[in-house]
Amino acid sequence: MENKVLFTDSVVANFCKATVDDNPIHDPAFMYNQNKGVVVPGMLLFSTIVNLLHRKTDEYFNYYKLIFGNVICTNEPIDLGFETKGDQNYLYAINGHDMFSTKNERSVVLKNIEPKVLDLDGIVRAMPFHKTQLETFRELTNSLNNTLSDFLFTIAYASAALFKAIREPITEVETEINRLLNKTINPDQVSPFYQTLEIFRVNPHAELNPEGTIEYNISFDREKANKTYIAQVTCIHNNQCFYQSVYRLVAIPDKLIMRMVKDRDKG
Repeated sequence: MENKVLFTDSVVANFCKATVDDNPIHDPAFMYNQNKGVVVPGMLLFSTIVNLLHRKTDEYFNYYKLIFGNVICTNEPIDLGFETKGDQNYLYAINGHDMFSTKNERSVVLKNIEPKVLDLDGIVRAMPFHKTQLETFRELTNSLNNTLSDFLFTIAYASAALFKAIREPITEVETEINRLLNKTINPDQVSPFYQTLEIFRVNPHAELNPEGTIEYNISFDREKANKTYIAQVTCIHNNQCFYQSVYRLVAIPDKLIMRMVKDRDKG
């Protein structure tokens, strides 16, 4: 199932405001100053596709694995959708290259997958939210189902919780990541880049209150010092678990990330 879509700068700006995403690669003013295109957030693309998938299949899915292999910029038409092969539903966002795949693996959505049991020995980061954030998110991701939209919002909002943990480190590993990404300390200037994200949705489903707090239980582990880290995240609201997830984050030099983004003067 495919849609031809185009994301504008204003859509990205409003999405980032709703999800508290302050990554400069999504900021038109910053990127234009670098003569670069504005990168569309992966969570905006993912949420839009998943809403399309649920509308077209009307099925329950409880496992999502995202592979981040490229970047998509604003103001360029892309093929956005999913491909069904048996029980596998592959997600894609293509403009020359697929953002949601690498040479070896594709992003996939499955059903009836056994939930992963994660340790809940991490540190809880509480993220307050308001109904305007939820309303904006639903509008921008073309969501018609509030329960699904709330689930997707909590995933997108987890990025802000992860960065909160890095910026206000408590554990040894969080402090190590903070030093690695701190531009005033590390002259090599690297940024965390999601390589993979696995999400295990919990049943029964629940909706968010119009306003309140989402709690993210976050535990960072070191896979390779100063290079690769694993983050286990459990999302809880009103004492109910929405999902559990596992991130693999890679520290990538800023210069390399910027080289992945199209120059503005080249369209």
